[in-house]
Amino acid sequence: MPGRRWVRAVLGLICLGLAAFWVWALFFPPTKESVVLISDPSWSERAEAICREANLSRDELMDLTRIEDAGTDALARRADIIDEATEIVEGMVDEILVVRPTGTEDARLVETWEKLYRTLIDDRRLYADELRAGTNDPFAETMIESPVSSYLNDFATGNRMLSCKAPMDLAV
Repeated sequence: MPGRRWVRAVLGLICLGLAAFWVWALFFPPTKESVVLISDPSWSERAEAICREANLSRDELMDLTRIEDAGTDALARRADIIDEATEIVEGMVDEILVVRPTGTEDARLVETWEKLYRTLIDDRRLYADELRAGTNDPFAETMIESPVSSYLNDFATGNRMLSCKAPMDLAV
């Protein structure tokens, strides 16, 4: 039975290797650096503070009117609220961009972030116009392989500016 000992030894080594891999993977994984990380943390901190304040302002626009009390002009009122909220979002982006990072890669990342946020702002305005025209479809944002908000959220998460994630006030 010497052949069986050899098989047991190989299987034991395989099991030991798998156990070692899972210990490493669960407790000592390699750290990943975000591909959208801005090298100047003060820029991200400033943006986070601006977004936090903008979100508080948008929260004040919340309309809790019950559907049975909404009336015939409900879509137009909803569009007006969306326009006000979008103005706050646009002001937030404008205020953040008063100060831009100086590094070449940082500037490129922020420029991409700005373009994506401006696209989302345009989508919000288009949606408000559709509501005023009487179309009550769900909000549909621009897709670039995935929704624009996904890219904005990745940027915000990677730079620890969670208040700057894409607004979810139009989500179904």
